[in-house]
Amino acid sequence: MPKTTLVASLTAFVLLALAPGERSLAVASERSAAVEAAVADEAPDLAVRLSGFRSDDGKVMVALFRGSDGFPTNPDKAFRSAITKIRGKRASVDFADLPPGEYAVSVIHDENDNDKLDTNFLGIPKEGIGTSNNAKARFGPPKFRDAKFTVRDADVTQRITMAYL
Repeated sequence: MPKTTLVASLTAFVLLALAPGERSLAVASERSAAVEAAVADEAPDLAVRLSGFRSDDGKVMVALFRGSDGFPTNPDKAFRSAITKIRGKRASVDFADLPPGEYAVSVIHDENDNDKLDTNFLGIPKEGIGTSNNAKARFGPPKFRDAKFTVRDADVTQRITMAYL
């Protein structure tokens, strides 16, 4: 076999042998780029970390609002809501894939597990309450403007300490 034919045959063999690997590398690279794009397009999450419970009794009801309508007393108007248990006088709730915007969180420690906030004859809560930014009640429930926070393109954590009045 002439030398040029041997070189040509070896070159063709090497190219054919490498071609599937090169295609696999290209596909892997495309998949990697697609995964990175999907992760980049994923909406941010909100982590709500709750502390200061006086007991582990009952449950925690957490409501996430996108505006002042219903905040903090009407969970039926919440954008999203969650219920969880208390462990070691702490609780945690995560809200995934939130669109950008202004939000506020209200929390009720439903200590007697009756699915509502119990109040005295003046309307003052007998059970624990909390709001984002640990906004305080002044002559009525906390205002949305005091409890609001902004979600943009990164995950957000709200740390709320429960209050018992």
